[in-house]
Amino acid sequence: MPRSHTSPILQAPRMLVAATLLGFALAAQAQGAPPPTTAPAPTPSAEAPLPPPPPGTGEVRRAIYVPESVKAQLRDEIRKEVLEQARQEGWAAPNLVPRWLQRFRLSGDVRTRFDRAMFPSGNASDGEFPDFAAIDASAPFDVNFVDVSGEKYLNVDQSRNRPRIRARLAVDVDVAPGVVSGVRVVSGENGSPVSANQTLGGSGGGFSKYPLWLDRAFIRLGGTGPRSGLALDVGRFANPFFATEMIWSDSLSFDGAAVSGRAALGSSLSLFATGGAFPAYTSGLAFPVERTAKFTSTNKWLFGGQGGLEWRTPGDLVLKVAGALYDFYKVEGKSSGPCDTNLKNVTCDTDETRPSFAQKGNTYFPIRTPSDAALAAEALGSASRYQWFGLASSFREVVGTARVEVPVGALRIAGDAEYVWNAGFEKDKVAALALNNRGSCNATACGPYEGGGRGYIGRITFGSKVQDVRWSWSAGATYRRLESDAVVDAFDDADFGLGGTNLEGYTLTATLGLADGTVLTGRWMSADAIAGPPYRVDVYQIDLTARF
Repeated sequence: MPRSHTSPILQAPRMLVAATLLGFALAAQAQGAPPPTTAPAPTPSAEAPLPPPPPGTGEVRRAIYVPESVKAQLRDEIRKEVLEQARQEGWAAPNLVPRWLQRFRLSGDVRTRFDRAMFPSGNASDGEFPDFAAIDASAPFDVNFVDVSGEKYLNVDQSRNRPRIRARLAVDVDVAPGVVSGVRVVSGENGSPVSANQTLGGSGGGFSKYPLWLDRAFIRLGGTGPRSGLALDVGRFANPFFATEMIWSDSLSFDGAAVSGRAALGSSLSLFATGGAFPAYTSGLAFPVERTAKFTSTNKWLFGGQGGLEWRTPGDLVLKVAGALYDFYKVEGKSSGPCDTNLKNVTCDTDETRPSFAQKGNTYFPIRTPSDAALAAEALGSASRYQWFGLASSFREVVGTARVEVPVGALRIAGDAEYVWNAGFEKDKVAALALNNRGSCNATACGPYEGGGRGYIGRITFGSKVQDVRWSWSAGATYRRLESDAVVDAFDDADFGLGGTNLEGYTLTATLGLADGTVLTGRWMSADAIAGPPYRVDVYQIDLTARF
């Protein structure tokens, strides 16, 4: 039966009887009963007569005799049982939660942000920055420009101010020894995997409400400590890899399964490794819905593995290095079979090979092949050719990551470095397909292909060892260069250069703790395009974050 939350004495008959007997004994003593004696209780045959009642009362009084040893035993048993039940249910100590509630851990944060994106003069605009991600996420693009309803372009010349918020709330539960389950919900104006920001006044304005998204839902098996243990995560969970935001955005969660292990190699050195399989896209069950004969599945996967060493000295010196391989399976686009591209609502057999989510920077090519009927319609004039666009390169990212932390008195100097080489990038092959990342275009053609498959980042930070207590502080500077097809642009930092690849430049950051768990951050990011038409953007951000 479930345990009641009323007084524990009312729940224990034995305790009630004992307490009642004890009360009778104490009451009898208070009314003049003789004090207890340590002599053995008389047998019934030798029972001593009771003293006569007081004159004139006409009553006979009897006192229940309870030896002191029995009373002491009753008191101890009652006290132990009451305290144990109080400890378990938490009703006797206001600062102690019940045992079942101690298994739950609540955490989260709220961040307010003022964000300003500034585009200096000189950025090319005249149709040289099509928004491939927006096109692939909606209606196809008419490359013959007969139907302009599908045209979408990036903003590269109008500065914008954006007040924004981010809210995150997570609950982790210790289900059983070695089993943890967790759920996290976040804000966000869309389902972007790399941003939980919500622009105030967005979603139609007028103080309308904002959506919440399921960001994490996982089960973790195993994991015994910070320096040892093996753990399996399944579901949707935090990034299991050691990396910078150049590879994986800080807001990114992973779908799938990951195994992580750590083993101590001594008092200061430990070995860690992580491997996993992550579905990046799964074909719809009825794709395409308008055809009786369905197309072959186009499931996309990420297979990742990383291994490294971490050295921590008693003096808080930290050195961490790792190597990783991230292999994306079927993420690149594929040319279709003959398709009636003159029809807007037709589905071609490789339409699902286009990215389901992207930012900007990767090289694209048209994936739909016109059928003879479509070519004939175009030959008659005024016929559309509806296209979607896929990634021109495959991606097998080889990554090296390092971090060092050096204590300087009560402060700390930290350095981060990362290098990436896309082993799947073949420049000649990509150049033969590429629509973008070429030199500036004129009326008849664009310049040669300028994209690349490498990138690196370096950062140095100086300040307090702990960043979320009052008057803690830090300042840092970062430089990065990330070529067009070094990484899949969908999953890297969403702030630098307004997201994506094909960017290089600087970031300056300063933080100040205003109170415990409350931090003020200022950030300036200046980014320039590496390949293609001129593009530059400066982004200023002021954040106020409260964590709990």
